[in-house]
Amino acid sequence: MTKRVAILIGGGDVPGVNMCLKSLVYRLIDLGYEPIGVRKGWEGLINYNPHDPTTYSEYFTELTKNIVRPIDRTSGSFLHSSRLEPRHVPTQLVPEFLRKPKAETQDLTEHILDVFKRLDYRALIVIGDDDMLHYAAYLNQQGLPIIAIPKTIHNNIHGSDYTLGFSTGLARGVAFIHELRSLAASREHLMVVETFAAKSGYSTLLLSLLAGIDRVIIPEVPYDPDKLTHLALLDKQQNPANYAILIVCDGSQLTHQKTEQYNWLLSAYENEAASGLQSSIMAGYQPSLVGSGMIAARLLGHLSGEEVLLQPLTYLLRTGSPDGQDLLGAVNFAFTAARLLHEGNFGRMAAFVQNKMWTHVDINLAIEGVKTCLLYTSDAA
Repeated sequence: MTKRVAILIGGGDVPGVNMCLKSLVYRLIDLGYEPIGVRKGWEGLINYNPHDPTTYSEYFTELTKNIVRPIDRTSGSFLHSSRLEPRHVPTQLVPEFLRKPKAETQDLTEHILDVFKRLDYRALIVIGDDDMLHYAAYLNQQGLPIIAIPKTIHNNIHGSDYTLGFSTGLARGVAFIHELRSLAASREHLMVVETFAAKSGYSTLLLSLLAGIDRVIIPEVPYDPDKLTHLALLDKQQNPANYAILIVCDGSQLTHQKTEQYNWLLSAYENEAASGLQSSIMAGYQPSLVGSGMIAARLLGHLSGEEVLLQPLTYLLRTGSPDGQDLLGAVNFAFTAARLLHEGNFGRMAAFVQNKMWTHVDINLAIEGVKTCLLYTSDAA
């Protein structure tokens, strides 16, 4: 039986992912396997052309202990990453040898299954976020042997109480916000901090709690900018230093009524985010945007008549050295995945579960939607 094992990383970068890859490679080699790295997430499998051998070296790399030995000392992803969804690949991203005429999008799953078979892999280990694991679970349903490791700063994957990168992202967020306080205080301003483009405000709520934020906006609860402005100014007035800090989770949205009311104002900015809002309204959809912090800051400025400072943190939270929790998590996730492979236990996701510590669960648990937050307070902004 083949000893070749493919390893693929996708989704947003998180601290600790290179430590996880290094630990996984070391453990697999010690168990007698041949780890092969797939570059750029699903793109590596999609762009490999079996009839053009030169594409192999571009998208695959043999992983040895010497190659991965220093990678835990740097951030980013050693194998690089992407967010491509192979079931819905835009035509312009489909390689020419697979492109079909007049198709807006293509499902390239059959090609991925064919590549996996041709390259004679025993299994595919996927280190990724909820979107990555959704597709990994789908491949497993198609018969491809999959083992998954949950990796996202959002910590919003069902089946695991902790995901790789969450701890460092949370700690960095708190540290950055404390540094921003001095700027907001010295200028006596309102400040909006934008975090985490996400479907869930779980990690943003935790960050707000730990950093002592005045108000927080999350995707689960559409907000009223008039009410938010009133509360923010009240917070500012009650602060001896005369400032207030708000967090807006990217992906948050206005209530439908307020979206229609302030559409004229947002459209006037003529930027990508405002255009996205306008397009969403015209198409009849409730908007959920990248740039939610910018929209909130501009509405606050307009309604309050004050200058509002805006600072996005999203990419900063994905960088830096992993803390102790994420280093420990990286190693334990890697060892758990290697054990699952050695046991031939596929269709599983390495997980950390309270009272069970490091364990594994059915990968299908990861596709039961994302963890969301429910607010029970009637006066939430």
